[in-house]
Amino acid sequence: MAKAHPKRFIRALESLEQEGDVEPIAQLHAPDADISNPLVQHQHKGVEGARDFWRTYRESFEQIKSEFHHIVAEDEVAILEWTSTGTMADGRPVAYRGVSVIEFGPDGIKTFRTYFDPRKLKEKAAA
Repeated sequence: MAKAHPKRFIRALESLEQEGDVEPIAQLHAPDADISNPLVQHQHKGVEGARDFWRTYRESFEQIKSEFHHIVAEDEVAILEWTSTGTMADGRPVAYRGVSVIEFGPDGIKTFRTYFDPRKLKEKAAA
């Protein structure tokens, strides 16, 4: 069961990144889910919070694709190492790496924490 959790998450993220469909990933979250990353200024809670979080994520980019390099899934916790590349909403190219830690419960994702250097999203393209 532990290995199925990250696979469902990755499929839903691919749908969000490629098609802009926030529902598959939002619906993976539990009613009391807690979602955050280094850029979040307020706490996102539950399915509606997940919907807002992931919509904001996708709207930050003109296009984005995440590739997962290493996945560790044990019991109800998954750790995913990834690289995301694409174009910011303002047209700047972007590439950054990070790690996401996901805790799963009986109702879906309980916590989603992702860690990356937020400066990578603010850097201007090299001339």
